[in-house]
Amino acid sequence: MGEIVAPEFVADDRNGGSVSDLSVLISGTRKEVSAYLTRARSQQRRLLNVAIVAGALASALVAPLAIGGTDLSEALNPHFDLPIWQIACGIAAVFSLLAAIATQMLKSQNLEERVARAESVRVKLGILAMGRITGSLTPAQISTEYAACLELIPFI
Repeated sequence: MGEIVAPEFVADDRNGGSVSDLSVLISGTRKEVSAYLTRARSQQRRLLNVAIVAGALASALVAPLAIGGTDLSEALNPHFDLPIWQIACGIAAVFSLLAAIATQMLKSQNLEERVARAESVRVKLGILAMGRITGSLTPAQISTEYAACLELIPFI
């Protein structure tokens, strides 16, 4: 997954105004964060779906044989080269492994934390943009808060 590249810090002139247009920087960074959120949420949904479906399939494969017992197993055995319980357990093990891998990938990439942090940055950037438009924040305040937002971006 691509990292968001943070623009350089916004320098202030002697009067506290920004040297470059803060609105362009804020909107550009906000678009990058939104694009990151789209990708991260998509990956998060895929991993969660794989974990849920694979775990459910693993259980669904062995449950009928556990409930039906030897009668069901013996009734199905003539249709397969191996005993049905071996086939079902082997396939269930593969699905269980897929569920474990998807869950571990979700945790190891800290997707939930990264998505929460990116959402926080996007909201802060929106507040900065609104504060700039309404004049409730000075360029110096906007520049300082924008720099604080940029510090969070590399960890997204």
